[in-house]
Amino acid sequence: MKKVVLILIAVMAFNMNGHAQKIFNEIFGEAKRVMNDPNSNKTLVRLAYFKYNTLQYIHDKAIMSDKEVTTKFLDDQAYYMSQFINSFIRDAVLNPALTKSEKKDRIILFMDASCSNPLYKDKDRELVDAYVRDSKNQLTPFCLDTDWPKAYAAVMSKLKR
Repeated sequence: MKKVVLILIAVMAFNMNGHAQKIFNEIFGEAKRVMNDPNSNKTLVRLAYFKYNTLQYIHDKAIMSDKEVTTKFLDDQAYYMSQFINSFIRDAVLNPALTKSEKKDRIILFMDASCSNPLYKDKDRELVDAYVRDSKNQLTPFCLDTDWPKAYAAVMSKLKR
């Protein structure tokens, strides 16, 4: 009986880790698919490029760091990045209830949350601020070096006020 319980616990742990890694890989893979699909519209391609570049940056920086890279870490970053972008599109870009001034303030709120919550505190500002510097031409004017769970929480706390 004890062996059966241990096997069940091991199977459950394996499934949870597979699920966690599945989220990162799913978002990363979907971004890559959209980028390479000649039938994708420009807006989706722009979003996909940001997601792909951000996840690649997070993954590469994590691998280069001394810290152990867990699937939960990658999963959380990917999940909250996706939630952050979805909220940005819904609550700022496409929100018909906002005036032009309110929309501008809402976009700044998201940009500030991204830039004020660094994940690695990367000194290469040229790289990490590439989407921010070109914000007029970017649908996603966010910093690559963002701790997405913290940035998402920051935005949600201000939107609920």
